Amino acid sequence: MLKAVLMATLLATGTPASATEPEVTTLIFVNAAEVEASPSADPGLSATGQEQASQLASSLEGMDISAIYTTYLNRSVQTVTPLSKARQQQLDYFRLNGDPDQTMAVIKDMIKKNKGKTIVICSVPENITAMLQHAGVRGKTMKTLYDKGCGQVLVVKHSGGGAAVAQKLNMNIQKKV
Repeated sequence: MLKAVLMATLLATGTPASATEPEVTTLIFVNAAEVEASPSADPGLSATGQEQASQLASSLEGMDISAIYTTYLNRSVQTVTPLSKARQQQLDYFRLNGDPDQTMAVIKDMIKKNKGKTIVICSVPENITAMLQHAGVRGKTMKTLYDKGCGQVLVVKHSGGGAAVAQKLNMNIQKKV
C-alpha cells in the first residue's frame, strides 16, 4: 500500500523536464524510525522501527535512487541500512552542528551533486526541518514531521530557484491484530 501511495505521490508532484523548464531533483526526507527504549544517548531501532526500515526499503523498490544520505546517529543509519543493502548502495554520511550556513551548504551540495535525480536523506526532525528551509519548503509543511514522531517521509520536488513542492507520507506500519 505504501509503495503505491509513494509512487502516486511522486508522479503527481512531478514536473516533466524540458529544455525550458529546470531539472527537478526529488528529495525523499526520512525521519529516523522508532527507537528502542534505552538509557543510551544514541539508541538503536525497536522491533517496530526495524519493520519501518524494512517497509521503507520495499516501498522504494524499483525507484532510481542516486544517493542515500544519513547522519551518523544509530537510528538514522539503521533506518536506511535495509534500503542500502537491498540496492547494494553505500550510505553517504553527513554531519550537521546547528550552524545555518553549514546546513545550507550541505543541502545545496546534495542537490547540486544529484541535480535531476532522486535522493534519500535520513536524519532526526530537527536536522530535516533545517534542511527543508534551505530547500525552499514552507514552515507549515515542515511542522508536520513533528506531529506523529518517528517514521515520517516527506517527498520534496526541488526545481532550482522556485519554491519546492512537498508531499508528506507515513511509513508507520499498522500493527496486526
